[in-house]
Amino acid sequence: MGKLDAVHTSNAALVQRQPLVAVFFGGTGGIGHVTLRALATAEVNNGGKGLRAYIVGRKAEAAKDFIAECRGIYPGGQFKFVQAKDLSLIREVDQVCADIRRMEEEEEGQDARIDYLMMGQGGSIFLPRIDTKEGIDRTMALMYYSRMRAIINLLPLLLRSTLPATVVSVYAAGAEAKLFPEDLSLRNPSHYSYSQARSHMVYMHTLFMETLAEQNRGKLALIHIFPGLVLGPGFQSPEYPTWFRVVWRWVFIPLFGRILTVPPNECGARMLSLASPRYPPLPVDGPKSEAGVAVGTDGRPGSGVYSLNWNAESNRNGKAYQKINKVEMRRKVWDHTMKAFEVIEAGGVFTE
Repeated sequence: MGKLDAVHTSNAALVQRQPLVAVFFGGTGGIGHVTLRALATAEVNNGGKGLRAYIVGRKAEAAKDFIAECRGIYPGGQFKFVQAKDLSLIREVDQVCADIRRMEEEEEGQDARIDYLMMGQGGSIFLPRIDTKEGIDRTMALMYYSRMRAIINLLPLLLRSTLPATVVSVYAAGAEAKLFPEDLSLRNPSHYSYSQARSHMVYMHTLFMETLAEQNRGKLALIHIFPGLVLGPGFQSPEYPTWFRVVWRWVFIPLFGRILTVPPNECGARMLSLASPRYPPLPVDGPKSEAGVAVGTDGRPGSGVYSLNWNAESNRNGKAYQKINKVEMRRKVWDHTMKAFEVIEAGGVFTE
């Protein structure tokens, strides 16, 4: 879906179809922020049928300002803040998801559902390995484990969508490189670096999502996307080293900002368009070659899981998966991830 005209047409059709329920992790800033703003704008500009949005974030004051902005754009929308102190902790994700389920089910009854789930929580890319008290590297917890946990927790509401539901994880789709099948947690110090962790998390996104798509045929479209560089306050986070913030603000933006970045409003519109029929769930009777349907991570159109670049076109790294036994690794990644959740839910520390 390269052209912006097609993106806006798709978004208009989406909001005119039915009232929408959307959840944004990391929604008070970054990609979640611009996507929700695009959704509110599409609703008001195209005679949308209504919107309920749950915004998950750390800072209540930032959420208050953003919700006021959204209500200013679309007064008819419902915008609800769900505070999360630390989404690197699986038990915190569990609590947040329980709050969303309770709010949606108590207030909406039979109409309770989620049509669009976006996950963009993250942290500094320059940190060394730092394990959380639950035993998972903090970077990997934020950018992989917490996101898959949110999908699992919210699955009952996602499966009630009639669109059907779209799940979007914003990170580094297409960046698969080396994989250590016997050390998925990267506990061996010689295996760990940020770039290696990124590679692992991209592989694990695809493999875990493919299992979910298979288990929920016809019900769930799962997308992992690299959104490009989008200018925003996140790049001035104190979590980044001072040198990076200085270089970013005074060198990169003046010299390359307009050439190498995606404008925030364009990015938001493109992220919203991922809920279009171009990215369908895996059909009950298997993928079909239909015109206009995107190629999935298995190389076939409409296979239910999609690895995308900034303009929502496929960037699947087929060569990377030719080097592994994909069926075996899907099982291994699923078992590893679910074991981590099981141990932590029981109050333990994950050490595998």
